[in-house]
Amino acid sequence: MLTKAFAGFLKNGNTSFVRGFATIAKKPKMELTLRTPYGTFFDKFDGFQRLITKSNEAALIVSNRSPPGLYVLPPGFLRVKLTTEVKGTSGDYLHLGGWLTIHLDNTCEVFLVDCFDRKEVKPDQFDKGEAGKEKDTLAGRYTSKLRKSAQRVFIKKATQ
Repeated sequence: MLTKAFAGFLKNGNTSFVRGFATIAKKPKMELTLRTPYGTFFDKFDGFQRLITKSNEAALIVSNRSPPGLYVLPPGFLRVKLTTEVKGTSGDYLHLGGWLTIHLDNTCEVFLVDCFDRKEVKPDQFDKGEAGKEKDTLAGRYTSKLRKSAQRVFIKKATQ
């Protein structure tokens, strides 16, 4: 079976086997893309030292040459340790969940449901929202439970 696969290859006079897999060139410095459906905070940005957040398993620290992976991010904090001055951001965020992907080419993409700068968040206003107060369906009860959990995390992180 293997000889049939390489019969055409060997017929043309090729006697050496060359590896046919593609290689990906790694970027010298990790590039970060941080986006929500409503906007992009960073796009192919390399002026950061590390990204700190929490995954379902444990604290997650992403820096240059981190191994590839995919992580689910529950609602919580996301801190980008900046090495350059970026206008309009402190690098300290609260988010509603999402996922983080580290690619083979030393790039990192973070997709979040929604994200807020920690300085703009008002913890005393969290319980005054009117969105999703229905509790008569299973989905409504589950959504209410998730919102209460996110609210507790946000209040804790916003007041620290």
